Amino acid sequence: MSPAKKSRLYLIDASGHIFRAFYAIPELSTSKGLPTNAILGFTTMVRKLMRQEKPDYIAAAFDPPGPTIRHEAYADYKVSRDETPEDLLRQIPYVRRVCEALRVPILEIPGYEADDVIGTLASKAAAAGIEAVIVSEDKDLLQLVDGNVTMLAERAGRRVYDRAAVEEKYGVPPESIPDLLALMDREC
Repeated sequence: MSPAKKSRLYLIDASGHIFRAFYAIPELSTSKGLPTNAILGFTTMVRKLMRQEKPDYIAAAFDPPGPTIRHEAYADYKVSRDETPEDLLRQIPYVRRVCEALRVPILEIPGYEADDVIGTLASKAAAAGIEAVIVSEDKDLLQLVDGNVTMLAERAGRRVYDRAAVEEKYGVPPESIPDLLALMDREC
């Protein structure tokens, strides 16, 4: 008798995917001028994910508007980042409608970034014996990879990161990813 297959929860980094789609896909718009490149990219990604992976559970985490607990802890958090383009902001309500139409629950907690929500839910799912699959390109989230948490990245070809894949690609175990990224970001 084979062991029972674990349920899988796919946690989509919606904010990250919207941002990447906005810049990856050439400018598209409706006849009335509404930009649609981020909507198209996000919708295509979610539909492909649902078709190929057939998740037992799925949700999309969005960054909330306004400051987060990280801004409270460090006043200059993301101060050097450019403002989000208006054409991208205009598409977010439509991406949310896509999630609703596809019956993908939306996760957004005031004061907490999508990464924080994903990390919390992935850890709780893993502790409950559910396999959590983080759908993101954010290297910071690789630190969460363990026996019940993997990460699916599709940017440069589809890659599933388990503990061995993280160590192979970055030369360190998942729990050392924050230190590695801090060293990589240092200006020497």
